[in-house]
Amino acid sequence: MLTLEELYKSMLQRAVDGKDVKAVTNGDLKLMDCLAHPQDKPLVWRVKPCLCPPDQADCADACDWGAFHHEADGVAIDDSKCVGCQACIDACKMDALTTKKDIIPVVQELHDYNGPIYALVAPAVAGQFGPDVTSGRLRTALKSLGFTGMLEVAVFADILTLKEALEFDKKVTSEADFQLTSCCCPMWIAMIKKLYHQLLPNVPGSVSPMIAGGLTVKALHPEAKTVFIGPCLAKKAEMKEPDLAGAIDYVLTYQELRDLFTVTNIDLASLPEDNQPHASEAGISYAYAGGVAGAVAETVHQLNPDRAIDIKTRKADGVPDCKAMINDILAGNRDGNFFEGMGCKGGCVGGPRAIIKKEEGKANVQAYAKNALYRTPMENPYVIEMLKKLGFETVEDFLEKSDLYDRQLD
Repeated sequence: MLTLEELYKSMLQRAVDGKDVKAVTNGDLKLMDCLAHPQDKPLVWRVKPCLCPPDQADCADACDWGAFHHEADGVAIDDSKCVGCQACIDACKMDALTTKKDIIPVVQELHDYNGPIYALVAPAVAGQFGPDVTSGRLRTALKSLGFTGMLEVAVFADILTLKEALEFDKKVTSEADFQLTSCCCPMWIAMIKKLYHQLLPNVPGSVSPMIAGGLTVKALHPEAKTVFIGPCLAKKAEMKEPDLAGAIDYVLTYQELRDLFTVTNIDLASLPEDNQPHASEAGISYAYAGGVAGAVAETVHQLNPDRAIDIKTRKADGVPDCKAMINDILAGNRDGNFFEGMGCKGGCVGGPRAIIKKEEGKANVQAYAKNALYRTPMENPYVIEMLKKLGFETVEDFLEKSDLYDRQLD
């Protein structure tokens, strides 16, 4: 019987070759179905028998979201409660748990779908595929695979930075007021919704840059398919949330994309440049802890440099530190009025499916951001250009008259 990894590589190669992905001998039929049709499967799969006693299930103990329960043959996971943090997988001593892979149906879409398919790449991508693999070369590679184009999600982070900065300027008018960012990490939002519901009034109802990107593409190209590519497993859960479903069709990790480059033998470093930089330094900085807070603070200062109540930011990265910061807020020890939380240490560059170490990832993102043509979204003409394509002449016009990027968090 093939191992899961052997089965995955064999089926991926068959998908690339345009062959029936299930025509593999010596493969477990259940796992084959999971790999071929992951869309309707849970985020976390159990791939081995569960041998732990019910009262010693390390995976369940590691889950902060109440997603585990016990059945006759071992632990089971409630997919509606799973946020994709991977704590259960890291805690399982038997290596019985793994996360789903979505790459095979994406490859099949690239072969078979007649409409446009856009890749939306997360800001943490800088340097993930090697020091010589620029954004322009990655765009060339994705187009060679069949994608219609590649969009940097950082440009949608620019738009949401403006949105959050304007929200802050409008609502934080006294020392008692404060705001928790809503536009970065799905684990952070899940934590507030599930564990600290009383703070939801302090969270502006904004979608994430990933969702904003998908909504924008589909507003301009209703027949398009959207594929988000990043270092995060939680994004696979976020795309399925009822009020967000449909914006993104597939979420791939950097590791899944690397697997596809491997089986297609694409030499990324030798490809020609197709460079189309659209994001500001601020939007690119969303990739690491403190980047959202820094971007919003700089934009607030540009919007209203003479504010009576200045923006004072705090950040936390990693679930324990996020909880500690929120508990400080609830205890009255705020020491800030704008709070950013990231579920992974280091932020998105420390995501569980990043390819390089978070320190290297942060350095690469910062270097890429420093070369951006614009420092903040206030200076970025591509933001206005995109909003005009959506039918809005100014950012203020968009924020007053559109609910495209709004969501209800309660």
